[in-house]
Amino acid sequence: MYLAELKLWNFRKYGINGDQFETSEPGLVVRFEKGVNVLVGENDSGKTAIIDAIRYVLKTQSQEFIQLEDKDFHKDGTERTSELKIECTFSGFSASDAGHFLEWIGFDDEKKYQLKIWLTAKRKDNSIYPKISAGADVDGTYMEGEARDLLRVIYLKPLRDALSEMTHGRKSRLAQILKSLDVFKDRKDEHGKKKKHLLETHRESYGNEVNDYFTTDPSGSVVKDTINEFLTKDFLFHGEDRKAAIKIDDNELNEILRELDLVLEENKSGLGSLNLLCMAAELLHLKEKKTGLKLTLIEELEAHLHPQYQLRVIDFIEKNKKEYGQFILTTHSTTLASKINLENLIICQKDRGAFPMGHKYTQLEQGDYQFLQRFLDATKANLFFARGVIIVEGDAENLLIPTIAEIIGRPLHAYGVSVVNVGSTAFKRYAKIFLRKDKDDVAHEKTWLGIPVSIISDLDIRSFEYYEDIPDGERPKYIKISQETVDKLRKYVGEFDAEGLEGNIYTSLDQFWKTEKERKRVKKFKGGVKSDIDEMLKVNFVTISKPIIRKTRERTLEAKMANSQKQNVKLFVSNNWTLEYEIALGALHVDLLSAIECARTLQKDANVSLSDELIGEAIGRAKQILKDLTGEGKKRIAYEIFKPLNNGDVSKAVTAQCLAMILEWHKEESKERIEKDNYLKYICDAIYHVTEPKEEGGADV
Repeated sequence: MYLAELKLWNFRKYGINGDQFETSEPGLVVRFEKGVNVLVGENDSGKTAIIDAIRYVLKTQSQEFIQLEDKDFHKDGTERTSELKIECTFSGFSASDAGHFLEWIGFDDEKKYQLKIWLTAKRKDNSIYPKISAGADVDGTYMEGEARDLLRVIYLKPLRDALSEMTHGRKSRLAQILKSLDVFKDRKDEHGKKKKHLLETHRESYGNEVNDYFTTDPSGSVVKDTINEFLTKDFLFHGEDRKAAIKIDDNELNEILRELDLVLEENKSGLGSLNLLCMAAELLHLKEKKTGLKLTLIEELEAHLHPQYQLRVIDFIEKNKKEYGQFILTTHSTTLASKINLENLIICQKDRGAFPMGHKYTQLEQGDYQFLQRFLDATKANLFFARGVIIVEGDAENLLIPTIAEIIGRPLHAYGVSVVNVGSTAFKRYAKIFLRKDKDDVAHEKTWLGIPVSIISDLDIRSFEYYEDIPDGERPKYIKISQETVDKLRKYVGEFDAEGLEGNIYTSLDQFWKTEKERKRVKKFKGGVKSDIDEMLKVNFVTISKPIIRKTRERTLEAKMANSQKQNVKLFVSNNWTLEYEIALGALHVDLLSAIECARTLQKDANVSLSDELIGEAIGRAKQILKDLTGEGKKRIAYEIFKPLNNGDVSKAVTAQCLAMILEWHKEESKERIEKDNYLKYICDAIYHVTEPKEEGGADV
């Protein structure tokens, strides 16, 4: 059995969906997977509220005192509500598990066992009146102690005091865990009398030796006799016949277990090691548990653990979830978030709720999950904790966009925005993380993940100037679709929707098939038909020209922007080629050329560092280069600036770093030029989308 669903009404930050408490829908619904569930999200996004709600209903194995307080009741504006409800639904019962809850168990829509247990509470006259019920109907009945105990959870709190829990004392958690193990359970002999545990026998034997030491051994008895001398001569009344004794008196197993410590080494262990000990002891309890719920709640697993220990622990949990049951964890660790299977993550978001990442809830396909599992590292996992996300395809955007955002008054750190460099054109896979299944229509807006996402992508159509540098006979040829070609296609495949096909240009046969497949014009053909069409299309090859490039850009941009916005995810595409080429065309072309010259120097001499002096010299060389290009057209100049980057002669990343410093050099002037530069409008718009619209002003920094 496992916790399948949690519903909250008027609990802390979560209110109700409706006007009347009795008939309203819950303010939060969280669905859990059978094995591992990891709650991620920024601070105050509701992770702790979810964990505490489960604890309040199910209680904990450590028998800690848990009591509702006024602040657990939702505050709507100025008024705090007077009623709350927390409901837990369990699924996945075996026949033996179901047997323990026969009085309360019911069936779900698939006729499988289902158990619902809920806590309701009312505030009245400065008091809180909680009530636990369970059952298949609305009213339910009180759940008795033995059944309740089978639902108790293991709870590891954040910044836990592992030292006190694993050392001796009346409230020792170690003693509770050991007492629950079969080896420490009470046994009876053939006459029905309680058998002594071996530890009790050893303790009694040891106690007798201690007693003998203080009674018969000269060095021990003198201590006892001295105490008695003080008592009889100085403290007790005349005639009182009472004697003190030093001995071990309590030989019961519970007392013995309370005196035990769990240690890792002779010297005092650090907090991280103590936390590992604490987890290992709790797992011992789960390993022994044969009946009831196996559920462990861990807040901030990373507390006091360095990243490698975190990975070891989470790897163990994922590999052994069948034996140790269900885990619900919270974390702020990008290391953990990147390691966990994406389908086991639940993104918690302020004022929006909890969003499971399983395939039933997102637009991710199975292949997307496998891809992201391979490439979603700790750096990219920042996206799970952000208030906004900018997905970029390369180092230049990754380095430049935070600087541009700062300059135009939208510092990304002030808005909680993360830039995620996916390093490829696989942005669609990452974007699907933020898209809920079957919820694209604006009518479902309230169910969307409330994290605005900007995807910045290159159009990647080379300028004509690039091809001018290639001899005529070696220039690539493109496929141009004429009306005659459309008519020939109909002879092969029959009637089809050819709207917009005439005049299209394709860089290759592969691009033709891929594009038309996306437009759903392609269907399965009889054997040999595709190869016949390929041969027919080859006669339509034409040499590259400015009109072809212009047409290709228009068609590519149209195709890319066809589904440019879904839910809160929006695509922003350059109009020509790459970000660097757009900059070379625009108002920052001198700055870019200066950055390139700066990068050349840095790459030639490892002993040179980026400095104001170096930048000043680079700006001087850039101005001379531009002077030499006087008379050339704007696009030719832009290509000449961009060429060293395109050819790989200069690092794009180093150039971006230099450009960022140059732009910050004259921040106010850069701001004016960036905001007026149409070539950088798509970058600014992407930043505005994840922060706030341009007309509303920037953040206070």
